[in-house]
This record gives sequence, C-alpha cells and structure tokens, in this order.
Amino acid sequence: MRLPLRAFLFASLAGAVLAPLAYLGISQTLRWREVHRQEVDRELTVSAESLARTIGRAIGSDVRQMTALANSIALQDLRDRERIEAMLRNHCTASPSCMAVTVTDVHGEPRMASHPLEGATNLGKRDYYQAMLATGRTAISGVQMGWTFFRPTIHIAAPIWKTDPNGSPRFAGAVITATGLSYLQDLATRTVEPFGDMHAEILDDQRRVVISSSPLGTLSLTDRSRSPMYSPGASQQTTLRDGRDDAGEPVRVALAPFAVEGRTWMVVVMRPTKTVNEQTDRSLRHTLFVTLGALLLGLLLALVLSWLLARPIVRLTRFATGVAKDGPQPKPAAAPLDARETTELAETVFSMVAKLQDQTRALREREQEQIELAKIRQEMDIAARIQSGILPRHFEVPGFEFAARMQPADEIGGDYYEILPTESGFWIAAGDVSGHGLTAGLVMLMLQSALGALALYAPREQPSRILRATNALLVENIRRRLRGDDHVTLVLLHVDREGRFVFAGGHEPLLILRDGSDTCEVINTPGPWIGIMPELGKELRDGSGQLQAGDLLILHSDGVVQAGALQHRPFGLDRLRACIEESRGQPLDLLRDEILRRASDWSKGEQDDDMMVLLVRRSIRGKT
Repeated sequence: MRLPLRAFLFASLAGAVLAPLAYLGISQTLRWREVHRQEVDRELTVSAESLARTIGRAIGSDVRQMTALANSIALQDLRDRERIEAMLRNHCTASPSCMAVTVTDVHGEPRMASHPLEGATNLGKRDYYQAMLATGRTAISGVQMGWTFFRPTIHIAAPIWKTDPNGSPRFAGAVITATGLSYLQDLATRTVEPFGDMHAEILDDQRRVVISSSPLGTLSLTDRSRSPMYSPGASQQTTLRDGRDDAGEPVRVALAPFAVEGRTWMVVVMRPTKTVNEQTDRSLRHTLFVTLGALLLGLLLALVLSWLLARPIVRLTRFATGVAKDGPQPKPAAAPLDARETTELAETVFSMVAKLQDQTRALREREQEQIELAKIRQEMDIAARIQSGILPRHFEVPGFEFAARMQPADEIGGDYYEILPTESGFWIAAGDVSGHGLTAGLVMLMLQSALGALALYAPREQPSRILRATNALLVENIRRRLRGDDHVTLVLLHVDREGRFVFAGGHEPLLILRDGSDTCEVINTPGPWIGIMPELGKELRDGSGQLQAGDLLILHSDGVVQAGALQHRPFGLDRLRACIEESRGQPLDLLRDEILRRASDWSKGEQDDDMMVLLVRRSIRGKT
C-alpha cells in the first residue's frame, strides 16, 4: 500500500529535522564541559595577552616621553636652571605617572629637579644609569617601593646629548624620573572587570607582584618566585595551567610574558575553578532544555510543512484527473502560502499550450523575415553590380596611362571616380558620397549620370559651371524628393592632350609627382561640397595646372588617409606621399595596389570607410 503524499512528506521531514537536532543535542551535551573549558581558556588567554600589550604600550609611552624630554633639554642652555626646572615641572604635571624628575651632570650627580627625587644619591652607580651609559639609549630600573608614598616605582634614565661645534655628539648628563606604577591598576581592573570573577596580577622580572587588579588583594612586591604556579613556560607564549590562589582555592591561570625595555614581565590572570564548574552545569541544563524544545518544534514544523507542500500538488493532481475525465477544467486558484516552485509548476501546465502557439507564430514570422532579408540581399547584390558596372574599367586616351580602384567598406560603396574621353582630351572626376551602403550607391548613380551627361554635352565648359549644374540636380533629388541629408565631396578636372588641366570642386588634395622629382606636390581643392545648398557661391572657383611628360597625378578619397582612425592613428597624407615616392618607378597597377595594401595594413583590417585611388600619368613618348 502506497502512503499518501502528506504522510510521506511528514515522515521525511520529521526524520530530516529531528535526527540532526537529536544528534547535535546529545553530542553537545557529552562534550559541553570540554567546550566550556576551552571557552574559559580562550577568555583567560585573550585577557592576559590584551593586558600585557596594554601595559607594554603604557610603559613604552613613558620611556618615549622621557626620551623626548631629554632631547628637548639638550636644545636648551643647561646653565638656564629656571627654564629647565620649569620644563621638568610641566612634564610631571602633564604625566600622571610622574612622581619626580631630576637632571644630572655627566657624573650622575643631581643638578636640578621638579621635586626631590627619593634616594637621589650616587645615581651614576645605579645599574639602570650604567645601562644607559653602555647603550647610549634610555634605560629603566627594576621595580622598587617608593619611600614616601609606599608605591611601586621604576626609574627611567634618558641621556642628554649635546652637539659639539665640530658636529660630534657629546654626553652632557641625563634626565631621571621616578615613575609610579599605580596607574597600571586601573588598566588591570578594566581588563578583567567585565568577567566579574576574574583576577589579574602584574609580575616584574623578579616575579614580584607589581600591581593587582583588586586594591584590597595582594600587597605590592609580594614574591611569587617560589610558587610553581607562577613559573614561566618554556617559550614566550601564553601558558595555561591549574593552580591554587593565596586562599588555597583551585583556580585556572593564564600567564602571558611580555618585554619591558629589555626586562621580561608577566601578566597573570586567574579564575576560580568552582565558578567555572557552576557556569558549566548551568549551561548544560540550558542545552538540554533547548534540545527538547527544538525536537518538539521540529515535529510541529514537519507537520505544517508537509501539509503546505502537499496542498498544491494534491490540487494539481485533482485538476489533471478532472481534465483526463471531463475535458477542460477551470484554473484552480493558488493559495497564499503555496510554495513558489509548485505554483510555477501549475502555471507552467496552464501556459504550455499558449507558449506552443506563440512559438509556432514566431517561427512563421521568422520565416517571413528570412524571405524579406533574402529579397534585400538580392536588391543589394543588384545595386552593387550596377555600381561596379558604372565605374570605368578601360581607359584609352592617347598619351596617358591610367589605373584606378575603389575598395568599398560595405557591399555598396560611396567613393566615386570617372574618366570621360573627349576630342580635346578627357574629363576626370573623383568624389566621396557621405556614408556608405545602399543610399550612398544610389547617390553615386545619380552623380555619375548627371556629371557624365553634362561633361559630354559641353566638353569645353569650365569645370565650375558643370559642378554648379550637377549640384542643382543633386539638391533637387536628395533634399526635396528623397528628403535625405547626404552630400558629396567632388573634384572635376579637364585635361587636354598637351597636359594642361583645369579643375574645380572640394575634395582631398591633388598630388603630382613630377618626372625626375622625389617629392609629391600638393594642390588643395578648397571648393564647397555639393548636394547641400542650391547655390554654391563664390567659393567654387576654377584652378589650373600642367602635366609634363612622365608626371604622375594622384587622386584619392579620405578613406585612404583616414585608414586607422578607429585606433586613433590615421594613415595620413604624409604616409601616402611617402608610399608614392618610394614606389614611383613601378607600373601604375602595382603602385595603385601598393597604396591600398599599405592603407589596409595600417588599419589592421578594420576598414570603416571606402578607399579609392585614381592614377594618371602622362606618357614619356608624348613628350615634345
């Protein structure tokens, strides 16, 4: 017999939830004492090490202050007793740990002081004074009880170094202060106070109690050297051990050694074992209660989850059964607490048919798009063939050689060139339609038709007049009929059989490499663009020139000099001239291909504009 879904989910969830809870509860109960012991050891270790760092920094700060005071006094005249004593008093006033401070001569005899220094005789024979002389640095004494205030005190000696006229340092005495350590009690108390029952002691290098966290506790300078509990570990790391306090009660102890200006002191932090055990027992009982409560809560949670998870599946099963028996059924409403995945599953069933219909419709639309795209490609191919067909392929003018090529950036380019022979010579044109693609090809077709008809109809007309008529036609077609914004840069030349030429228009500069010359001449074409305004104005003027036998005329589009502009390093007019000058002895076909190859290589194959080159050379044999 198969279980209902709700019973199956309840059994599964109960096992999945209760088993880990039971395991964790039992395992934590069995090892709780060890865990709590580790937590107590961690608290003791952290407290001891934190207090050791704090005390080390505090005493180090006193040493640095004394060194700074000695350096300040070294800058003064040591004979100015009033000024130096004022500095000593100010230091003691600003430093809460300062009990007295004095200045000695080079023999260690006191010269002046803020307050009388206890036992200020034979200072030069003290061990810390001798250590200062040996190292040339600030040194501290061991801890001793002050005679007046009966407080633990250390002496800090800082050398005074004066500079001789020759720049050499000279020992001029020392500054010695009696520093009380009572302020360290506040540090010890604040460190252990958050833990309540924790007690701390600070031991000097002779294992004497310097400071206790309890003001009513151990007397200062109590000797702990004979107690095994206070013996330092083998390393300079914090040591944990069990021991007994002064009252004979068992305690857990952490000993953290630290360095104080070459002396090894130690922080001892202890906690009663009885308190630790009581806390452990309370935590253990708390853990048992929490575990039992978690088990009961887990059972309730498994019951609720099994009912919530099974509800949408049961509802969907009933819906599917109804569809199988009676046909289409009304869509069951989703409950607010239904799981997202089960709600999405129900929504998926209802939307499958609609999605299949949408996919069928999308496939049909995609097929129609492919048909339309094929038509567009066919039209583009036709336009490209028309464009390539209208560009001249064969050039036959007696006394002249020609080579030309247009390399489009798209399937249909916008660069244009034309060579039209006449009885007196020939017309030659070079232009660039803005942009590229199908629109540029159509504009170029209009340009070729208009320019060719006008040039052949009036072969002796000035180039500027032919350009004005062509401009009027392009403005009518582009601006008014097609409502476009395209324009054309165009230069038009008429060359007679003697090499004289007249030109007009606005395009890239004309380049002429004279026979026997190593440098290309540059002739600018500053005329206006056409196809923009109905009237071209006075800017359109005719210019003239002469081609001698062997001279080479080069026309090009901006796509050549702008090759590589995408990489912010265009090919440029200078590189084009250098290419022509280096390859001037080659046949025109090879020179044309070399120019296009260098420009393409310079742009690293990323051609973003059409490139056109047209070469005209007057033959040597035509020379008179």
